[in-house]
Amino acid sequence: MKYIFLFCLIFNFSYAHKINLFVTNENDTLEIYSYFASGNPCKGCKLLIKNEDKIILEDVLNDEGKYIYKPTLKAIEIVVDASGGHIAKEKLVLSNIKQENLQTHIKEEENKKYFNILLGLVLIFLVFLVLKKVKK
Repeated sequence: MKYIFLFCLIFNFSYAHKINLFVTNENDTLEIYSYFASGNPCKGCKLLIKNEDKIILEDVLNDEGKYIYKPTLKAIEIVVDASGGHIAKEKLVLSNIKQENLQTHIKEEENKKYFNILLGLVLIFLVFLVLKKVKK
């Protein structure tokens, strides 16, 4: 009976430190969330994102156990390491990857900015035009 009790006790402690990994893929970004079996976030845990055997990204999770990543490759493996042998892995094959050059993205954002400025000026002009007609 003692041995069964000790086995159950050790098993419960090992399960309490189990790491869970939850990954969502929305709007061309991966939201990576890691937490322990108790529900506590994996704060400052080491994050590795690999393609085959090449490491693409090496960083740490924030205080909420989260990380936002914009994937550039279709097949990746996400590894969260909380040290002490506590590791969670997940392999993903992504279908909706947005391949975009950084310079192209910056130019598009500038064009949007100029368009918004122009639209704002036109709206201000129209407001003054309407106010002038109402005043007469």
